[in-house]
Amino acid sequence: MIYASNDATELNEASALFRNVLADGVLAWSSQGADGFAANALGPQTYDFWTPTSLPATLSVTLGAAVECDACAIVGHTLFTAGATVAVQWWDGSAWITAHTVTPTDNRDLMLIFGAQTSAQWRIRVTGAAVMPSISVAMIGPRFIIPDGVAAGYVPLNLALDVELSPSNTVKGQYVGTFVKRIGGATSISLAQQRREWIEGDARPFIAHYNDGAPFVWSSCPDLLPDDMAYCWRSGGVLRASYGAGAVWGQMGLEVNAYVG
Repeated sequence: MIYASNDATELNEASALFRNVLADGVLAWSSQGADGFAANALGPQTYDFWTPTSLPATLSVTLGAAVECDACAIVGHTLFTAGATVAVQWWDGSAWITAHTVTPTDNRDLMLIFGAQTSAQWRIRVTGAAVMPSISVAMIGPRFIIPDGVAAGYVPLNLALDVELSPSNTVKGQYVGTFVKRIGGATSISLAQQRREWIEGDARPFIAHYNDGAPFVWSSCPDLLPDDMAYCWRSGGVLRASYGAGAVWGQMGLEVNAYVG
């Protein structure tokens, strides 16, 4: 679920959040459990967690240089169950300033989008919980904006569940019931045509990240599709452009799997 602040911009554009500044500097935390280390929240795996032992709880980073960020994603959490509020904050040189804050209404993965701020110190702050919440993956960073978004025929990830069932019939064909073995998400993402200069320039870091199979947070259109955000990774071939006549415009597509908590 996407939560956008009043000063957030580019909410009609598709984007990928793939740089996590929490992993780029010196990480610090207010507390951590014996089996809920703060560093677990750096991912990329989704099977372990940061679980603080007291609140308010903070997870912060000090960078070597200031970085402009406009998004925070939290994947695999129990913030709603715990009754918690989460805020993403930046240091202005004298105080922590809240870029955006939300009290989740469920335990779905969430993304906070806010007006871009530049700082060498960023943090996530959790307050108000009745019990200690857990967070699997926490990300703060700059969104990689994809001009003109997706092409026609796109299936949003929140509507693209991949459900694998157990065998459900006998040797003689009698139906005996079924159960779900695995639930994930999967979709094909055809991007709108992009200019060659953008493909060979701005898009290069993301293309390399995607081709390495590293995860990222995808959103297709925060304004119109706030439920369409997911922690994704490559499931198909490498990302490459197919150029038309004159090599002015290129066509690209992504094949992704997605985490479903």
